Amino acid sequence: MTGPTRFTGTSHGRSRLEGFNYREYPIHKFTNIKNPGPAFPLWPESSGEDQWRKECFRRRTFSDTFAVEYVQSGIFIFQQNNITMRVAPGEIFFVHLGQNNSMRCETAFATKRTVIMRGPLLLPALETLGLSRIDMVSPPEHAEIDRLFDEIDERVKNGTPENMRALSDACYALLLELAGQSAVLRHPEELQRAMEYIHAHLDDPPDLDDLIRCSGVSRATLHRQFRKHLGTSPVKYFLDRKLERAKMLLENHPHSIKEVAEMLNYASPQYFAAEFKKKYGVPPKNFKCRRIVSGND
Repeated sequence: MTGPTRFTGTSHGRSRLEGFNYREYPIHKFTNIKNPGPAFPLWPESSGEDQWRKECFRRRTFSDTFAVEYVQSGIFIFQQNNITMRVAPGEIFFVHLGQNNSMRCETAFATKRTVIMRGPLLLPALETLGLSRIDMVSPPEHAEIDRLFDEIDERVKNGTPENMRALSDACYALLLELAGQSAVLRHPEELQRAMEYIHAHLDDPPDLDDLIRCSGVSRATLHRQFRKHLGTSPVKYFLDRKLERAKMLLENHPHSIKEVAEMLNYASPQYFAAEFKKKYGVPPKNFKCRRIVSGND
């Protein structure tokens, strides 16, 4: 009998995908759609089902993919953020952007449904809904989750332009439903307001006074809440989200580095490039106009 064979996926920048296949497994029954352009801030790049054998394995280093993985049968072993999770049927795990993670199945055979999402609204939505801090959800109710997966699958297969608006809405509705069914506590209301204000003003210079007025609490209280719930300061949170927006613009749109620096109000393209490299370890030109990987493997 033929044993597992090494798999090496496409690499971009710091992101690496590798692992093992077993015969034709894992089998991916995905439908992919192309980037619909800036009119759609959140969209499903891939949607469908896949089948795994126990001998299969995948490891992502500095993942360039965000995926919602909904286990249907068997048991998956998923590792992320130095945590190992045993994910059973009906449970969901998230492959997060920028994280190191791996997956395999504990049982002889396992299946899951997958939606891979992209778009400039993705990271702000995950942050605002609290899903960026969550690796796994055990939903008490499945009817609405099943319905949204079905809707996304069907609309992706149709692939017509008029479906794109509904697809964006369905992706956000799925994230909202998963956040609502998560056992993790939501952010305090005043912190939520501050985060939403930041995400809406990434193109502007940071204004801490406006942020404090928007939150409705004192400067000291706001700093404490950012430290407690997000592990950072308001200014650092703003600057990190700004660089994430810049990375999305470079990956998904034909803007030059100078144009992105101007759009996001950086003092100069050189300063923008230096800050970008500090965060991502590579210069922004490494991300400019690169082909988006579907992440099907």
